[in-house]
Amino acid sequence: MRPERLLLTCLLLTGCSDALPVAVDLGPGENPGVTPTYDGGVAKSQKGNLRFKGPERLSLDLAQALELPAASVCNELGLYPCQNVHGVALGGVDPYQHSVYETAPVTGATAPLAVERTVLSACNARVSLDVSAPAAAVVFKDVALTADGKLADAASPAVATAMTSLVRRAWLRDPTQEERDALVRLAGDVAATGAARPGVAWMQASCLAVFSSAEAVFY
Repeated sequence: MRPERLLLTCLLLTGCSDALPVAVDLGPGENPGVTPTYDGGVAKSQKGNLRFKGPERLSLDLAQALELPAASVCNELGLYPCQNVHGVALGGVDPYQHSVYETAPVTGATAPLAVERTVLSACNARVSLDVSAPAAAVVFKDVALTADGKLADAASPAVATAMTSLVRRAWLRDPTQEERDALVRLAGDVAATGAARPGVAWMQASCLAVFSSAEAVFY
């Protein structure tokens, strides 16, 4: 993929901003000790050839990371797998229904929406299972909620552990302190919106934020 196309794809999937992102320590690269540089507001990858996951890989990765049956990751109207419905938008092909035999050379404008829809569906499924059966929770273990669905204690170790678990599952690395703190602070932002069950809404939002990030949807 040419650099300008990679940049466009990253911007489409992460949103455009005039502000430069905060540098994150990704570990030693070719020149340890050298401050990371940026190109167009997007951090340069240490990998030589980033690729968008596409519909099948995205769905299967979500199923594995969130420990969900592949068939329950995302279904439109409860009937149609999202990787089929949004397959072309996510860079797939559909020769039988729409005569699309080759993948598009660039990421489409609707790809970010398809990614978010697929990820949010998977996150909602995982959160629903964790909240309904706390003893068997996979991601949000021991995260206490009040009777009206509020987060009992955002500063509890269980909340920090849950955020670490999310990042490890999506990014295959530990979060930096700044990244984890930002996800924990998200609980206050969600509560300020007046959501009916802010603790549950925060779980869904934090999961969506991590699994729809550029680091999660590229490989």
